[in-house]
Amino acid sequence: MRMKRTLLVAGLLLASATACAAELTLFSGDNFGGERLQANDAIANLANSGFNDRASSLRIENGYWMFCSDANFGGSCRTFGPGDYPNLPSDLDHRISSGRRIADRYPYEGRPTWSR
Repeated sequence: MRMKRTLLVAGLLLASATACAAELTLFSGDNFGGERLQANDAIANLANSGFNDRASSLRIENGYWMFCSDANFGGSCRTFGPGDYPNLPSDLDHRISSGRRIADRYPYEGRPTWSR
């Protein structure tokens, strides 16, 4: 009985930690260094967070996210999926001003068909 209770408590703690975990983390330095900003929801204007034009690397835990060089999802935008990005592309390096989740899973089905 004691082992079942311990496992139940451990499971509840893990579920709670997972629910509170950030879906993405922006870092001010390359290779996940410097200050960090964690988020679970869309950020229409990073100026409000004090992190505008500061991100140089990012980590995405879940979902597919679009980050843009201007507030309110304008300017140059790129999509990133789950993974580690130790260096951002030059058009977004120290230029991210907004970001939002666009899909839970890869937003395309099958191979693309290109018309000629």
